[in-house]
Amino acid sequence: MPFEFVCPFCHQKTKVEDKYAGKSGPCASCGQPITMPSYNKNGMLERPIVTIKKKDPITLPRSRLPYIVAIACVATLLLTISVSLVLTWPYFQKRAMIAAQDRDIDNMKQIVDALNSYAAKHGTYPTPVVVDKDGLPLYSWRVLILPFLGYEDLYKEFQLDKPHDHPSNLSLLAKMPKEFASSNTDALSAQQANYVLLTGAGTLFPPSGPLTPQNTDDPTLLLIQTREGLGNWMEPGDIDVSRGVRPGPRPMRDVGGIQKDSFVSVSTKGEPFRFPNSVPANVLDSLISPNGNENVDTKPFQ
Repeated sequence: MPFEFVCPFCHQKTKVEDKYAGKSGPCASCGQPITMPSYNKNGMLERPIVTIKKKDPITLPRSRLPYIVAIACVATLLLTISVSLVLTWPYFQKRAMIAAQDRDIDNMKQIVDALNSYAAKHGTYPTPVVVDKDGLPLYSWRVLILPFLGYEDLYKEFQLDKPHDHPSNLSLLAKMPKEFASSNTDALSAQQANYVLLTGAGTLFPPSGPLTPQNTDDPTLLLIQTREGLGNWMEPGDIDVSRGVRPGPRPMRDVGGIQKDSFVSVSTKGEPFRFPNSVPANVLDSLISPNGNENVDTKPFQ
């Protein structure tokens, strides 16, 4: 007599013939492997113990999308930084150049103050070159302004009747005032100078002798940058404009040469000027001239 069987997987009820009792096979409904109940020795149907196998958990492959997104973000950030640096680098270069020139201007202003203090006491600016009774050069104007620059003791140590390269004076090389050298060069360690006067006909320091600050145009350049080139800071040496003063890298011949494209100067009144190397020659010549009454627009250089 047929018996009723319920699939433990899909719960489908089925009428099963006695001859299939205890047999195993796929469920006609869901296809899962099943075993039919079997008759025990008492003739009663016994349902088999069914163990339902749990399926292994499905492990989905980890997505690469987060990594791709992270890499893309980093790449974008690096690109942004690179572009920003490229676009802003000229700005930072200019700011660095201005800061370097500001340090030179600070030194030059102190020297100009000392030159003006000397002129106030003696009636004229110091002679660029101190000579002996035979007209032989002894030392530079830098020695003469030492007391006005705050170096009275150094001035007292200097043998004023002897040349700069006399052993007694050479012993003072290492005491060079820091104001005479640019921090943007190696001049300080070499006891050389970077700031010079402009001498020669048509300047504040003509062959006939130095002028007074009162008898000059406004503005007139008093001190200007050059690359280090003297044997030492006490040695006579300035830029003679009769050779044709122009921007360039030649020490003690050209003005500037410390920064690549520009140079600085300070007037008799302590006004700083920043000149591009492309400054017109007539503009530079007019500002060097102490009494030419030239009308020069200096705003682009201040």
